Amino acid sequence: MQKCLHPFRLLALLALVASLFACTSTHRAAQDPWPERMPSRAYFVKVYEADKINKQIQTQDEYLTWILRFYKGWELYRRGWIKMTDELVAQVNDPQQVEEIRYKIDRIGRLVSGEWAKKSNTRTIYLRHVSIWGNALLESLDRDEALPLINRVNNDVDDLLAHKISPDVITANRYFPVSEDDPFL
Repeated sequence: MQKCLHPFRLLALLALVASLFACTSTHRAAQDPWPERMPSRAYFVKVYEADKINKQIQTQDEYLTWILRFYKGWELYRRGWIKMTDELVAQVNDPQQVEEIRYKIDRIGRLVSGEWAKKSNTRTIYLRHVSIWGNALLESLDRDEALPLINRVNNDVDDLLAHKISPDVITANRYFPVSEDDPFL
């Protein structure tokens, strides 16, 4: 005669299995083959190791999972940095300008993702910033202002990371001010 699990034990077992699955899915994501179109895994491990405060509250696997999400996209933000970069350079015809844009966008991506992937209470760059920069970069193409905007974003990223400016100053209006004559206001 087989005994049934007590409902409390069954719930505890299900909770344990669910938490193990959550941990392994994060671990698996960070352990998957590293995409070639991203900065090296070793680069991000160095960034992770350099932040002693974040390292105390976030595992390396969790950090690397967020790096992968930044570049590849994920359920809550499907346009990753790789796709956004491809969209940006696809609209530029001059090969030299494409090379310069790609170099500068790659720099932004490395710096932003390295900070953005940290736990919320230890970082300076948030999803709001990434979204603002991504949208502004794409809009800069319509205005034929890609390189000036990329340079401005690079400067803002540097200033944010050096704590020369407050994260609150990064708004969509900073890059493309909305005109008071705009009929949609």
